[in-house]
Amino acid sequence: MAVSNSDAAVAAGHSPGIQYTAAAAVLFLTLLGSHLATPLYPHWQDVFGLTTAHITMVFACYPIGVTIGLLFGGRLGDQVGRRPMVLVGILLTACSSLVYLMASGMGHLVAARLLNGLAIGLLSGPAVAAIVELHPTGDKAAASRIGAIATLAAPAAGLLMATLVVHFAAIGMIATLPFLIQLCGLALALGLLLVYRETLLPHNRRTFGVASFAPQGLWVPEEIRAPFTFAAVTGALAWANTGLWLALGPAMVSDVIGSNDGLLSGLAVVGFLTMAGLVQLFTRGMGYRRAISLGLGLIPPSLVLICATLLWRSGLGLFCGAVLAGMAQGLSWMGCSELTNRIAPTGLRASVLSTLYIAGYFGAAIPVVATGFIADWLGLFPAIVLMAAVFVILAVVLLLQNMRFGRAEWFAPPPPPAT
Repeated sequence: MAVSNSDAAVAAGHSPGIQYTAAAAVLFLTLLGSHLATPLYPHWQDVFGLTTAHITMVFACYPIGVTIGLLFGGRLGDQVGRRPMVLVGILLTACSSLVYLMASGMGHLVAARLLNGLAIGLLSGPAVAAIVELHPTGDKAAASRIGAIATLAAPAAGLLMATLVVHFAAIGMIATLPFLIQLCGLALALGLLLVYRETLLPHNRRTFGVASFAPQGLWVPEEIRAPFTFAAVTGALAWANTGLWLALGPAMVSDVIGSNDGLLSGLAVVGFLTMAGLVQLFTRGMGYRRAISLGLGLIPPSLVLICATLLWRSGLGLFCGAVLAGMAQGLSWMGCSELTNRIAPTGLRASVLSTLYIAGYFGAAIPVVATGFIADWLGLFPAIVLMAAVFVILAVVLLLQNMRFGRAEWFAPPPPPAT
């Protein structure tokens, strides 16, 4: 593989394993702040006198920013390179943290949340593409798993940190300490960015001055369109499950235990995200078809258990439902991420991955908004039951489709990594 002089210098100074680890660490440290704001909403509501509608608007700014970033980040990452777009994402994330630290009202919170979402959208595709392309043995399955784990584990770690700060820190530090910690992590990410080489070949790179800034749109090459569509719909369902917990998990916990305990509510969401990440660590070597089948198969029982829990007010049932739902999310997302990385052409990998992430964020946002409107009309329990029924039907349809695609592959060993 031809590399530029600067890339050759980086490659000579660090082993492939160190470069691969550094790329994964950069993604983790940047995604750490994805949901730092979530436990702080009640604090800002009290301090700034915001209404529930205001908080809902601030919450919605993040997926809007992510979607905008994804429309540009993947295509730019395939033109100017992976590292330049990751650098832009890190700097914009730092800017969002500074805006949070200066926040004095609704306007600052909206700007910070939009910046944070835009940053994550711009770097997600290029960062994961770099991880896949830097794997020391070219094992796309293992690299895809690391990218998927970072996507879940980093927000979980950040959310846990912010939840503990809100519960235990002095009142004057609640809205500042999480973002000061994030800025320290971003400084480390900037240093690690110098450790790994650019993976886009020099003859394929452009400068920002001549690169096309047109949004990529929801486009993938025709030859991979059918398997990608399956992966995108599966990913959307996986993140719809996640969005349900991120947005309504605290409300479900409060409804079951009969208390507005912010620590318990935050820990329930952290537990869901943690389980989604852990299940991927303990399923190494599992083929993507198997992972998708198991993940989709766990969605119906997890949702049935959660609905039953809300009906009978069982804390144990809610815990078990969160565990099953987290496993379902982790396996489904791991499987569709690996499938996408296997079929994506190298020169278009960041664009294809960004399109997958767009599908995932749409899946996380639209069902939650719909559930919120239905909850205002019919109540929380009927809304969750109705949405659960839709998720179960879609999971069954996708499961049957996946079994038809890979019936011969089910008992076969996972395919060897692409080189």
